[in-house]
Amino acid sequence: MIGHLRVLPNRKYYAGVSLVVLLGLGSLVYGSRRRERHRTHLFGFIPLNWRFELTRYKPIRALFKSRWFPLVFILVNFFIFVVVLVAGFAGGFSAGNVNFGVMVVWILWWVLLMTIFVPVVGRFWCMTCPFPLIGDWLQRGTLVSGGRQKSWGLNRKWPKRFRNLWPVTACFLLSTLFIGFFTVQPFATFVLLALIVIGAIAVSLIYEKRTFCLYLCPVSGFQGLYSNFAACEVRVKDPDICKTHTPQTCYVGSEHGYGCPWMELPFEMNRNTYCGLCLECFKTCPHDNMAFNVRPFGTDLLTERRRTDELQNRRGMDEAFKSLTMIGILFAFFLTMQGPYGWLKDMVMAASLGGYGLFLGGYLLLNLAQIPIVFLTDSYLSKRASGNRDISLKKIFVDFSYSLVPLGVARWAAFSLGILLPNGSYLPRVMSDPFSRGWDLFGTAGYEWTPFLTGALPYLQLSLLFVGLAFSLEYGYRFANRIFTTEREATRGWIPMLLFITALGVFFVWLFEG
Repeated sequence: MIGHLRVLPNRKYYAGVSLVVLLGLGSLVYGSRRRERHRTHLFGFIPLNWRFELTRYKPIRALFKSRWFPLVFILVNFFIFVVVLVAGFAGGFSAGNVNFGVMVVWILWWVLLMTIFVPVVGRFWCMTCPFPLIGDWLQRGTLVSGGRQKSWGLNRKWPKRFRNLWPVTACFLLSTLFIGFFTVQPFATFVLLALIVIGAIAVSLIYEKRTFCLYLCPVSGFQGLYSNFAACEVRVKDPDICKTHTPQTCYVGSEHGYGCPWMELPFEMNRNTYCGLCLECFKTCPHDNMAFNVRPFGTDLLTERRRTDELQNRRGMDEAFKSLTMIGILFAFFLTMQGPYGWLKDMVMAASLGGYGLFLGGYLLLNLAQIPIVFLTDSYLSKRASGNRDISLKKIFVDFSYSLVPLGVARWAAFSLGILLPNGSYLPRVMSDPFSRGWDLFGTAGYEWTPFLTGALPYLQLSLLFVGLAFSLEYGYRFANRIFTTEREATRGWIPMLLFITALGVFFVWLFEG
């Protein structure tokens, strides 16, 4: 038999690049013609101050005030992750695609986290996460009943200078050095999760409340930063009520619940970054002054700095570096998991120590030096283009880094779809036989690998990238107007950053579809 290979032009790639460039040009023209309405409305028609309170409905508020919510979901997840740990340990170094632990964590959980939990709700996983469950019990002596917190541990405070995203950025970056192991080998997944559980317990015995979740959990950092884009928030309804209410039980606790485990001040909170959605503030507020709102995407990006941001050195280089490192991490993840480069996979999986060392060096150089230097250079060009010599380069660097968040959320969601659609059909099989013992609990153990909607994958990924890019450009121009003092300076200073964000969009179109 003789076959012929017919190579067609990659129309999706060229169309994607063209649309990205058109979005960039459209943003430039749109920005130069903005009217007063555009200052208060996203894209000229979505009011930034719009909120819809879900907890206005009595059943939802009653649910949020119940001590069993979200505890029931935490207990369910605790059971699932016990099975994951056992499956990971029992699976050893076998193939990951037939292991319950690998499939549930890296196909189901990760994809839900990146496509639904974080973009829509924010720290929804933190609300239902089982990892701090044992630590909470050790600190409180109970899991259901309320009361003031009486820790069985040392109850020390975390050092003030590290009450930001620096520790979690370092922990996440460190954990990604082993992506070639824990995403494919059951035992490596077991080791990673076991270290997180043990770390959460140990830290709970030394430091107060959810210190581990706030400052050491590898998953916490990007959830905190990216939850600023989420479409949901927990906020105070009337700040004046909080000013006259003493003691402020949402922070110190009452007989109905615990003081904020995340050590937030709900009456001052204006961002999702450090709110773990534990809902204790709903249980402890006697005035029903807490609200769970639906809102436009990304409004937290524009909030003003507050007193605790200054006291704890937040909203600075820590969050800027977190945003930038997520670019390099995704690049490495994509090339390793979805790229065609066998030699790179060998390096990441340590086929040789020299190759693995070369990967580590290049990976750290990319994340800690190359990407930040490129962004710093672009920030300097923005300052020069604006003509304003009084604006600090650090302010430009930090403030514009938040404009990368929407595109960051979108590209991680696009990457996650590239994991789920080709590999999701492994899930029914491993759920029926979680420990590879020949079981068939749900009658799906014989389910064959069947990629799902892979033909639509490029269009879904490109659509997500376009939406993320549009929001990045929209918020980026708003940051330009905040950074610089006049409209003329803002327009001129925005152009280098617009080119950078547009080039980043082209780069990710090439990465996914080129």
